[in-house]
Amino acid sequence: MGKAYEKEYELHYYDVDRNLRGNMSTIINILSDIGTKQSEELGSGMESLIENNMTWVFYNYHVKIFRNPTYGEKLRVKTEAVGFKKFYALRNYEIKDSNGNVIVIANAIFLLINIEKRRMMRIPKDQYEVYGVDGDIQEDFKIPKLEAITDYKYEDTFKVRYSDIDSNKHVNNTKYIDWAIETLPEEIVNNYTLDEIKVTFEKECKYGETVRVITDIREEEGDSLVTIHKIETLDNRELTRLIGCWKKDINN
Repeated sequence: MGKAYEKEYELHYYDVDRNLRGNMSTIINILSDIGTKQSEELGSGMESLIENNMTWVFYNYHVKIFRNPTYGEKLRVKTEAVGFKKFYALRNYEIKDSNGNVIVIANAIFLLINIEKRRMMRIPKDQYEVYGVDGDIQEDFKIPKLEAITDYKYEDTFKVRYSDIDSNKHVNNTKYIDWAIETLPEEIVNNYTLDEIKVTFEKECKYGETVRVITDIREEEGDSLVTIHKIETLDNRELTRLIGCWKKDINN
């Protein structure tokens, strides 16, 4: 394991949904922020990376919410560099409430990208030192392969706006989740909560492009269901695969 980093967060009004709860997009924004904060603290923040013509981008992540935090709640968030494997970096996350209960766990795989060529690059040795990683991961490293969607019930298109773009000059990763949720029937969004998500980003998407989101719903036993999504360009270039696990909202 590499270096760990912890930080306290408070859920503000702009972080919560209509039920005054932090949803999946809120959680992922927090996870993105703490990883960036650690890099800044270690002297390898965004400016340093850009000066060296490189940047980290999400390739895959898996987030599990045991309880959604609520407005005004103070959270203790921890992240840890797990290890590197050539082009890939692994990172774990944990969110605890003020009583020390774990309410979110997550892991993510990042790619290091050459900014000029827009291609992945071998992680340089100095990054191993920055994050306290001693060589490459020795055990088998398998990239999670998400199920491909074949049949689908719902479809919608979205045009990428200025506000969708992040500092890497492509669509912020939380926007893909928002687009996927937007394709679902209102009765699901209003009566279920998204408590687990798996996402793989295949290609980047930029300002001005129009994306198509196709969605299928799998009924599960009890009060849960699974949604499967694919996000692609209008010429069928796959951008993202996403699987969401939803549970009936007992508070509704």
